[in-house]
Amino acid sequence: MRERDDAELIDNTRAGDSAAYAELYRRHYQAGRAAAQALTHNRSDTDDVISEAFARVLRASQSGGGPDVSFRPYLVAAVRNVFYDRLRCNRESPSDDMADEVNMSQLDLESDREDDAFASVAFAALPVRWRRVLWHTEVEGRTVAEIGPLLGLAPNAVAALAYRAREGLRQAYLRAPH
Repeated sequence: MRERDDAELIDNTRAGDSAAYAELYRRHYQAGRAAAQALTHNRSDTDDVISEAFARVLRASQSGGGPDVSFRPYLVAAVRNVFYDRLRCNRESPSDDMADEVNMSQLDLESDREDDAFASVAFAALPVRWRRVLWHTEVEGRTVAEIGPLLGLAPNAVAALAYRAREGLRQAYLRAPH
């Protein structure tokens, strides 16, 4: 198996040869893992993303799809897609019954004002593009398809920019003196 090229191994995988896919896995695992680590910054998430990406590529190959010649670029794209799918699934949406879960008398309003001030300082410290994408996505609730033309970006680029902006805001908030 080791002397076969990726295209041949891909064809063998489509024909049901699990040893061929094992060789593709061995060859490209580190590249897929590096792509996952660059996105997740967390070992358990990295492991989950890379496992799901390999599983998706295998399913696609077994059903006649997947890569034709170059396995690595297809795997890296699968890693990216798994990561963004997980982000979309894990986004919390506000609940109408949230007021039932919170005892309003126990909230410290002064602490809330301080948190708001820290959040405002952190937001103001962000680059203009990050502030714009955060405003449109988080405050106005617009979709990436709606924001794309406003920023001159494709929807996928808007999603990536929003992710980086949220992470940047989180880091700026954590760095703010409390």
